[in-house]
Amino acid sequence: MIPVQFDYAAPASLEEAVKLLKNDERAQILAGSHSLIASLKQGRACPPLLIDLLKIPSLSGIRCEANGLLQIGAMTTLDQVAASREVQENFPALAEAAHSVGDAQIRNWQRTGDLFAYRDLACDLPAVALVLEATFQTVGVSGHHAMGAEELLRLAVESQWILQEIVSSIDFPPCVSWTGTAYQSLRHPASALAICGVAALVEPSANQVSVSKCRVAVTGALSYPIRLPQVEAAMEGKAPTAENIAAAAKLAAENVTTAVAAREELTILGDLYASAEYRTHLSIVLTKRTLTEATKRAKFAS
Repeated sequence: MIPVQFDYAAPASLEEAVKLLKNDERAQILAGSHSLIASLKQGRACPPLLIDLLKIPSLSGIRCEANGLLQIGAMTTLDQVAASREVQENFPALAEAAHSVGDAQIRNWQRTGDLFAYRDLACDLPAVALVLEATFQTVGVSGHHAMGAEELLRLAVESQWILQEIVSSIDFPPCVSWTGTAYQSLRHPASALAICGVAALVEPSANQVSVSKCRVAVTGALSYPIRLPQVEAAMEGKAPTAENIAAAAKLAAENVTTAVAAREELTILGDLYASAEYRTHLSIVLTKRTLTEATKRAKFAS
């Protein structure tokens, strides 16, 4: 039972959806939105209008462009992302993160764009968007926009998790063939939510001896995902040895606490199952595991 009253609209086109947003700035987007529905049932969300994107066909599907760009429609289900051969072969971190969300029933209903743009920013996929440097194509009352993952997350935080733009697709730039990516998490046994997850990208140098580019992001442990630049800098320019990976991973906890001290809106999460101290420690453990796996998938010289 939902105790709050609201109007409901299911437009058949993006143009119609944008018009509805323009007419009511307090309207909220329904894009799968398990968490939004839960908030409605608990009376914590009371929008005057829900705009359901389910009937807009252009928002679904996975497309691989000739240049290697991967475009995922915002209303594509997580199961479709996790099962896609193109995603598994070229963006394994993305497939792993999609498969980590919830259970089979949730993955068959939850939409990819919803997790990125409207709800659940502390979950698995936004961390992968950060390391893969995804671009979000959005449509709003002021027209079409393209924004990077960091910009979209900042906008979502500033607007208190309600984005007044419709995400039409998430574009992932092509990874060079010798790059390795990975995602690993530890999930809560009851909720299946990540209490800490880490995504990593490792790109070898031209001679395939050292790391030329490294991207690492943590999620679940914080109120929203962040990059770990200290870890990245510790890996770049060095050989991907077990010792160097372990030394870089140790910087994850320091990076997390430094970021929290610098950003008023950022906090380390904690509860009866996993304290803030435990989640901070997990950031070290999972960074080491994820960097190790990404390095194995990258093509370094033997």
